[in-house]
Amino acid sequence: MWRKICKAELQETRKVYCIMFAILLAAGILSLVVMGQTALYPGDTFSGTPEEFDVRSALSICSILGMYVLWIAAMVFYVVYTLYRFDRGMFGGEGVFWMTLPVKRREILAGKLVAPLVWGMVLVLLGIVWLALMLLLQAPYGMGSFSSEGMAAGIGIVAFMVLSQILMAVGSLYALCFALMAGRLPRFQKHPYLWGTVVALVIFFIIEPLFNVLAMLIFGVPISFFLMAMPFLLTKGIAVFGFIALIPIAMVLRILIYGALMVYLAEKKLDYLG
Repeated sequence: MWRKICKAELQETRKVYCIMFAILLAAGILSLVVMGQTALYPGDTFSGTPEEFDVRSALSICSILGMYVLWIAAMVFYVVYTLYRFDRGMFGGEGVFWMTLPVKRREILAGKLVAPLVWGMVLVLLGIVWLALMLLLQAPYGMGSFSSEGMAAGIGIVAFMVLSQILMAVGSLYALCFALMAGRLPRFQKHPYLWGTVVALVIFFIIEPLFNVLAMLIFGVPISFFLMAMPFLLTKGIAVFGFIALIPIAMVLRILIYGALMVYLAEKKLDYLG
């Protein structure tokens, strides 16, 4: 049943995200065209006036900054719209509809939480493609100076950073969804959004910082001593990559924790959905 819920959620949100992706795609193509026409490469000569050079530089910088601002706005919209859909699908009219069917609450949660991940991955992939094309346009001659091993290492590092950021964003999104559900507890029922905001602030400014400090004390100090005592492993990069590999594992655990907390609230603490 959760597959049907997920499919219905994808169909419901498809129009909104297709419009957003079309705007990002059109703006990205325009910015790449501007950068391709205004960028100066090594060995190029500019025969125009200083004022014309300043105009070209300003256009190139504005195209890059404009795209960054647009991507930030898209991410903010993505988070707000996901929370809106989650609240409506769990506690609004859609929640009433799904609860009339023979479906478990955890299946409703799965359908409502899996769908935004698909759109989030598409959004991140578009950003990666635009960033890669921008770098190629800005430094086309510098790519030949890298060896195949260096290129592979660079691609691996970028892939790791992107994966970590995606997992971190998903965990934060799930934390906000959990805060919305916590604001619906019977004791907070009069002002659910206010209490949901309070729960979110407590999570991001008190609970998670304390857990980060605790994790650093538990894992960071022993690993630091290990790296200092084993310079050979540090030289070979084995210990470093082993330590870095803990980051996505921790992010996955964070996602699972917030998912389990939402399932617990839905099945044990909330007697109503919709």
